[in-house]
Amino acid sequence: MAVTSPLQPLPPRQRWIAAILLVVILGVVALVSRWTPRPEPATAPTPAPAAGETLANRNIRYGLPGPAQADPASREAFLIAREQYVLSYNDTKKIPNWVSWHLTKSDIGKTDREPGFLPDPDLPREFYAVKQADYNNSGFDRGHMCPSKDRSDTRENNRATFYMTNIVPQSPACNQRAWAQLEVDCRRLAQRGRELYIVCGPHGEGGTGLEGFKTAITLSRKNAITVPNAVWKVVMILPNAEAVPDAETPTLAAVMPNDQSVGPNWKQYLVTVGDVEQKTGLKFFPLVPDEVGNVIKNRLYTEP
Repeated sequence: MAVTSPLQPLPPRQRWIAAILLVVILGVVALVSRWTPRPEPATAPTPAPAAGETLANRNIRYGLPGPAQADPASREAFLIAREQYVLSYNDTKKIPNWVSWHLTKSDIGKTDREPGFLPDPDLPREFYAVKQADYNNSGFDRGHMCPSKDRSDTRENNRATFYMTNIVPQSPACNQRAWAQLEVDCRRLAQRGRELYIVCGPHGEGGTGLEGFKTAITLSRKNAITVPNAVWKVVMILPNAEAVPDAETPTLAAVMPNDQSVGPNWKQYLVTVGDVEQKTGLKFFPLVPDEVGNVIKNRLYTEP
């Protein structure tokens, strides 16, 4: 039996119109199909390191102490990861939440100290970039978290420590006395071949500098730099580059008031790493297995 077209019963003129319309419809369908974006294949999340594994960036080899993301939407915990250090920056407070770095003998050199402080070029455009002059006449030092001397092997490394994201308003007594001496003693350990994993940061609000008590350095109606109430530092000390943390690994922790009462002896401010975790809500060296971490974090530092 002959196959008839559905257009055959129509008069010739209508058949031509129907055929043209059909061609146009098929063409539109083809174009829509071609240009409609196809959904991207789902990307599997990067798995977290298993217990005992470490991260590639040496400054956070044993994990981040707190959540942070390199996303402008993460204004109160913006992650900046550099070769020199890794930090979580708080754009609301205009200071870091914490700064983490690895210190070895090779990091300590004779590079001259950078002559000035710099706005951080890696901050998102919508963040306020603190400038050196913002601290002028505040009564507070521009207090390094990762110290200049801990990255004195090259000028590039030293320069990175002068970005203002690595700085907090620190009372001159605290910054120049016990805090500075603790930095010196950490470098002495590194120069003896130890490998140090260090995290430090500010805590609370309200400190006393040369101009008295302040909760903030006011910059404008919208911006102010929070003055912390205290500064803290935790250190895990490994004997050499091949060593891994075990139950005998020494840890050091100190919490100092951010005021003019601070003397030169940092050991009077000793606490345990666990004490700092409880105070800050952070978890230090989270990739160290708990059976080791729970021991070393709750032992007071007793080394000379």
